[in-house]
Amino acid sequence: MAIAATPITRGRGLLDLLRHIVPPQEKAVELYRRLLAINELSNSMNAAEGVEDLQSALSAFFQEYLPDDSIWLCIRDGTKLKKMCLSEPDSERAGGANMLNDGMAGSVMKSLMPLWLPDTRGSHKARKFSAPAMERLARSMLVLPFSVMGKAVGCLAMLSNRPNRFDEIEYHLGSLVASHLSSSFENVIARKELATANARLKDHDLRLTQLNEQLQQLAHMDECTGLFNRRRLVEQLGMEVARARRYGETFCCLMIDLDNFKQINDTYGHQAGDEILRQTGALLRRSLRVTDFVARYGGEEFTVILPRTHSAGAYRVAENLRMAFMNHEFALPAARLRLTISIGVACCSTFDHLDAPQVISRADNALYRAKRTGKNKACFSGDTGDAYAESGFCQTYETGLTHPASCH
Repeated sequence: MAIAATPITRGRGLLDLLRHIVPPQEKAVELYRRLLAINELSNSMNAAEGVEDLQSALSAFFQEYLPDDSIWLCIRDGTKLKKMCLSEPDSERAGGANMLNDGMAGSVMKSLMPLWLPDTRGSHKARKFSAPAMERLARSMLVLPFSVMGKAVGCLAMLSNRPNRFDEIEYHLGSLVASHLSSSFENVIARKELATANARLKDHDLRLTQLNEQLQQLAHMDECTGLFNRRRLVEQLGMEVARARRYGETFCCLMIDLDNFKQINDTYGHQAGDEILRQTGALLRRSLRVTDFVARYGGEEFTVILPRTHSAGAYRVAENLRMAFMNHEFALPAARLRLTISIGVACCSTFDHLDAPQVISRADNALYRAKRTGKNKACFSGDTGDAYAESGFCQTYETGLTHPASCH
């Protein structure tokens, strides 16, 4: 016959049942919280830009879940193992560095095998190591390596002065953190290598740009004089013609020739001739505006483009250049020379409908006329359509003419 249980009996049976059920439930809840925290830690570490970010994320995690234990992050640094404390609020604290193979951390790094010592007293494994003082004082120890592409780069060292502090659950949770740390550290290294590669690529692109600019400059420069060359002259003339057509502006082109230059080569040699050309280039640059364009056309001929300049301004420039050459002493190792120049001037406006070769041709024809009629003079092109062209202007400046007002 069954005996009915009293209320007190039923109550005691329920309390006994709760005593057996609640602790496992609390452990399950705590384990679930730890797993969620490890997942958040993994996300934080995956977003880390450097070791400092990894250290910060790990420090926050261990200070919350293992506040009474000593946790260290050890990272390989050349032949040494750099140690950083994770279990104190001041996560910047460093524990110095040991030689790579010293102590239990060094052994774990070498073997890539975790070291788990629930109680170091009487442990045969613990006695095998020549451990630093920090490790000798620990009663329970868990050292977990992390690697990148099979190569050990560091380890997590968890130390406690309590025996059996790190049980099987702590071992598996710590191993999970170390696994995430391996993946995150690989991402950090990859980002660092990518940043380094991008920096190198940027430097390479900058250097390539500089070399291209130098090459472009060399392609447009005359080696002897340092002035622009004929190719660049034609490009610039094309732009000036287009500007004149679009905006109704006038520009002038001067063709300049050194008088009797062949005699210099015949008398002093071609090296002396090259030196005269170099000094001519320098003299032209000094005598012109910054906005004026000067190039070596070829041989002893030079071309000057005067933007936004009318014939009166070109007249003044031609006079200034002629006087500059007459007053300049060219220095050679064997002589001091004074030279004269002949100048042909062509002006172009929006109504002329000229192209670059036609402008050069007009200036060259005017130069030929200046050379043919006595040198050391400037002649304007007969097709300019201005007062000088209408009178067939070709004048030696030695006559002391009253110059017209300059627009240059």
